[in-house]
Amino acid sequence: MKNNRSRTKKESKTSPEFDFFLHNPLTRYEGKYVAILGKKVVASGISAKDIWVEAIRKYPKQIPTIAKLPKKEILSYNFY
Repeated sequence: MKNNRSRTKKESKTSPEFDFFLHNPLTRYEGKYVAILGKKVVASGISAKDIWVEAIRKYPKQIPTIAKLPKKEILSYNFY
């Protein structure tokens, strides 16, 4: 018989970095790459390689999660 109870945070299969990325407004980094460790952005910029190097320099014993935040797009609708 399958257990139907919902997952707790402890049982989550996502990383703390991914949870942070999903649940926090990172609008100040729009159009940039970010390096995330735990629940903190440790580097940001326009080059993934540069922020990787910066994050590894700051935290040499940890591997950061790198993500690119899209630019906010303005949609225009024409109704005729």
